Amino acid sequence: MDKLMGLSKGQKLILGGGVLLFIDSFLPWQTWSAGPFSFSLNAWHGFWGVVLCLLVIVMLGWAGARAFGVALPGNLPAGLVTLALGGLVFLFALLKTLIDSYRGWASWVGIILGAIVAVGAWFAFQDSGESLPKVATAGAPASAPAPPASAPAPPASAPAPPADSNPS
Repeated sequence: MDKLMGLSKGQKLILGGGVLLFIDSFLPWQTWSAGPFSFSLNAWHGFWGVVLCLLVIVMLGWAGARAFGVALPGNLPAGLVTLALGGLVFLFALLKTLIDSYRGWASWVGIILGAIVAVGAWFAFQDSGESLPKVATAGAPASAPAPPASAPAPPASAPAPPADSNPS
C-alpha cells in the first residue's frame, strides 16, 4: 500500500483509468432493441474493440511494471513507450465508438477513460525527462550540413613587392 502512495500523478491516472477502462470493456458498448428484445455487445466484439482491449492490458502491464520498479528487458525509452501506448488506447476507444453502430453508454464512458489514460501517459512522459524524437520534414535534409572551415584570413597589410630599378 505504501508503494501506491508513492506513485506519480501520471502513473495513478494510467493505472486507475486503465483498470476502470478494462472493467468498462465488459459493459454494453453497443445496444439495440427489436420489439420486446434488447441486445448488447461489449467492447471485445469487433476488430477495433479487440485491439483496444489488448492495448489496455499491455498498457496496464507496462505501467504497472514501471510503477513498481520491475526491470524490463531491452533498452526501450520508457516515457516514449508510455506516451505511445496511452495515445493508442485513446485513439482505439474513439475509433471503436465512432465506427461501430448502436453506441451504448459504456462506449462514451470508454472514451473518457481512454482520455484519462492518455493524459496520465503525457504526465508520465513529462516526468521521464525524455523528449519527442525529431522528425525530418518532407523536402528538407535530415540534418543541416556543417559549414565549411574558413581559410585563414590574409594578413592585414601585405608587404609591397620590391621595386625593380632596372627597367629593360
